[in-house]
Amino acid sequence: MLTEGEIRGLTALHGEQTVSELATNLDRSLSYTSELVEQLETAGLVETRRQGKTKQIRPSDAKAVELLAALTQQYAHINWSELLSGATLRVCYYLDTPRTVTDLAGHANVHRSTVHRALSPLQHRGIVYQTENDAYALNDGFEQLSTFARELAHHIHRQTVEDQTGTYTLLWESLDEFLVQTTTEITDEHFIPTGPDQFQRYGLPLLARDRRYYLYSETTSELSPEILCCHMLVIDSGARAQSYCLLLLSHASIDRDELRAQATKYGVDDVVDDLCTYLDTSGAQRTSRLPEWEDFQELAEEYEVRL
Repeated sequence: MLTEGEIRGLTALHGEQTVSELATNLDRSLSYTSELVEQLETAGLVETRRQGKTKQIRPSDAKAVELLAALTQQYAHINWSELLSGATLRVCYYLDTPRTVTDLAGHANVHRSTVHRALSPLQHRGIVYQTENDAYALNDGFEQLSTFARELAHHIHRQTVEDQTGTYTLLWESLDEFLVQTTTEITDEHFIPTGPDQFQRYGLPLLARDRRYYLYSETTSELSPEILCCHMLVIDSGARAQSYCLLLLSHASIDRDELRAQATKYGVDDVVDDLCTYLDTSGAQRTSRLPEWEDFQELAEEYEVRL
């Protein structure tokens, strides 16, 4: 998320400074510092302006920068640039609640040994501790570390989508992925079209909308019906959207275990459980947002879906 040099540069930048002054504070060469400033400016974490022949630098108004400044000011005796480099921030992203090593490794997409290596210096400093259940947790007063990691990821996501469009809404996000709504077509390969329009891939043409939906991911190349169902529920969990998801689950080849895993990931597991129960009981058990079984049968017949 951030290199040690980038964190060191941000923590050394107080108010407005010249590149030369920052280089002196960092005890680095002018060329190294100039390149570092360029990286931070591209990331939207610092702002620069020309004053004569010198370049003035100051922290941007990004909330992540504000959180890092508050953290380093409150605990000025801690060398945060060393502690937060590498995979540490990735792991801290998921320390909003106590989690086991296995859980942290799975969520942050790193090895278990990497989790131990990242958190060991924090544990030595009294920043994290291990519970009786061998879960890692942040000590009182350091909860803002996870908040910073999450805000930094959010900032990076915003920068990523703003390179493509100026009008958007982030509907869901994790460490490396996010779901975005926009009115603009995005052709970048990492933005995968999703949402109502993609139901036509399964023979379920839904009413077209002006809004477009994309999953940003550098690891996912194609949407499964399980993921598409969860995206639809994130976008809209109303009665109509749930009925469309019922059609998809009835029509496509669905792996229930994969569906539940994706539902947990996207935070729609309760709704997905309701949909599965509804289908398994032929509508005998349904929530208020789900149709009467006879009405759903008529909808399925309209879309030529066999129940």
